[in-house]
Amino acid sequence: MTILVTGAGGNIGSRVVAKLANAGHPVRGTARDTTALRVPAGVEAVDLDITRPRDVGQALRNVDAVFLYPVRGNADEFLASAREAGVQYVVLLSSPAAYESGEYDRPIGLAHRAMERSLENSGLPHTVLYPSWLATNARRDWGEQIRNTGRVGIAYPDAQVNPIHIDDVAEVAVRLLTEERQRGRMQVLTGPESLRLRDIVGLLGKALGKAIPVDELSHEQALAQRPSWMPEEILKTLLDVTAAAVGVPAPVTNTVERVTGHASRAFTDWARAHRADFDPSESEHH
Repeated sequence: MTILVTGAGGNIGSRVVAKLANAGHPVRGTARDTTALRVPAGVEAVDLDITRPRDVGQALRNVDAVFLYPVRGNADEFLASAREAGVQYVVLLSSPAAYESGEYDRPIGLAHRAMERSLENSGLPHTVLYPSWLATNARRDWGEQIRNTGRVGIAYPDAQVNPIHIDDVAEVAVRLLTEERQRGRMQVLTGPESLRLRDIVGLLGKALGKAIPVDELSHEQALAQRPSWMPEEILKTLLDVTAAAVGVPAPVTNTVERVTGHASRAFTDWARAHRADFDPSESEHH
């Protein structure tokens, strides 16, 4: 039977597709527009918008399990179709924002809770994944600044998070999609340690072989520097949550090791592999 991966072009979805394909599982990857979707040889690519599933027959044909990427919008029709098509199990990628104080009742948390509620109401057996602060957030939030200026501005740099390597998230998802033994209702995934944001920048600097100064931004300065792609309300929520994490250790779980059999990867592992994202000169050596 085939495993369907929605959001197959994303950071995590693409890795789930690759790991499943490498293990020999029949995989079908979906995206709203597959013209730019790159999948491994042997993987079928199908256009699919789970909030507007006009034709889900091709996507769900012979599908036994689904990796579900969270989206804003109503997924009820797609999930009902998945149940009718004989899908046996779903892994939903969610976020701790769905339950954390300061987030669960604000836009990010509400969007994830709505997706979880739709899945629960569908009656499909499932596990919800709650990965901690993704290591790739460093590239998203700081990459351009570090490439262009060699330094980075951060509000509340003493806030603590627990970076998780996205390969660990993908590996847990693959294990759950293909093995039954760890299929709990939820799995909270973290990296091996709680770190301050300024410590993470320090680890990036070590990976690059040069210090990266941190400029502490005020709340107002951070809002004024909001990237165009991020809604203001989302940034306000993130800043409030970050402020509340100053001096508060982030939780650590052993879920990655329990599910995959190996300890969760350190942030340093990710930083070393992605030096070129922060220093263009590094690309000359790869």
